Amino acid sequence: MLRKITNFSVLLCILLLQGCFIHQKIIIKGKGNIKLEQVDFNELDGWQSDDHKKALQAFIQSCNKFARMAQSRIIGVQIGDITAGDFRDVCEIAQVVKTMSTKQAQNFFENWFKAFLVSDRSGNSKGLFTGYYEANLQGSRIKTEKFKYPIYTKPHDLNSNPYLTRKEIEDGALKNKGLELVYVDDPAELFFMHIQGSGRINLPDNTVMRLSFAARNNQPFIGISNYMLEKGYIDRSELNAESIKKWLQKNPDKAEEVMNINSAYTFFKQSESEYVVGAQGVPLTAERSLAIDNAVLPYGLPIWLDTVLYKKSGAKEKYSRLLIGQDTGSAIKGVVRGDIFFGYGEEAEERASYTAARGQYYILLPINIVDKMRAR
Repeated sequence: MLRKITNFSVLLCILLLQGCFIHQKIIIKGKGNIKLEQVDFNELDGWQSDDHKKALQAFIQSCNKFARMAQSRIIGVQIGDITAGDFRDVCEIAQVVKTMSTKQAQNFFENWFKAFLVSDRSGNSKGLFTGYYEANLQGSRIKTEKFKYPIYTKPHDLNSNPYLTRKEIEDGALKNKGLELVYVDDPAELFFMHIQGSGRINLPDNTVMRLSFAARNNQPFIGISNYMLEKGYIDRSELNAESIKKWLQKNPDKAEEVMNINSAYTFFKQSESEYVVGAQGVPLTAERSLAIDNAVLPYGLPIWLDTVLYKKSGAKEKYSRLLIGQDTGSAIKGVVRGDIFFGYGEEAEERASYTAARGQYYILLPINIVDKMRAR
């Protein structure tokens, strides 16, 4: 009798395609310092109320990129040798679902992906999440008394080796080499544009020059906030990107010293695109694109973010939504680290300036990739 019941239970599990074996959580230990632990979608706080269709539209931008790549090209190694071709099937389905409802978009992610909590090997799943935006500056193609701070394009002799430091460049090491794209009037705004990686330059003839990331000088990114705190330039209670920028603008005699603490420097190129293009080579979507450490996670993965946002008033709000990893940054390093793209405009800048909170994220892996990993 017991054997009949046991056999019946196994048969029932198979017929229902769920139960005994399906509910065993999958744990994947990557090649680096990363560990993935499967969770159910109903464990994602706020999952049911998100606008999955907006996330799907951002995901399709990554799908379009995958389609243009060699299908055998490896795009991620820490969590397994993931190739562009591994996304082919799920991207074909995404193209069909894209015109459907938000609920159907939600079903798409639930049916074709598995969700995994990301942590390091020690089990720490908490990390820092910040924000960035498309900068907005005033400038001129010609150097004048007002517009005298140059924005440089990529030097011809720049390679993978460490290049000139910020201080050396600010002291004139690249002057008069034909690398000046445009000149701006505010060195503090320019410093922050280097961190953001893109910007719009409003010219005197009422036209706008859009600049996108071209290269870095391969020097270490060093945040200036700790230096400012040590020097007593700013109080910890009022530490945020907006207050740092205002201090730099009000203290030009000390600003250069402070900004040069960060040796990293960004070079730009003129862009004809109406969108900000991320490191994956796809247009970024405000509050649906996330900058990640691409040495840890491959571009194009859907990522469920669970953190909080602080407002200028000091109040905070829960922030849980589905984003796509489509960009990176010199300060975005680590297993659990992300930078939310907020778009363009005053509101975007304000939201990004006050975003700095700990949280966690979950990556959504296509089921075929999960199966491939488990087979190894």
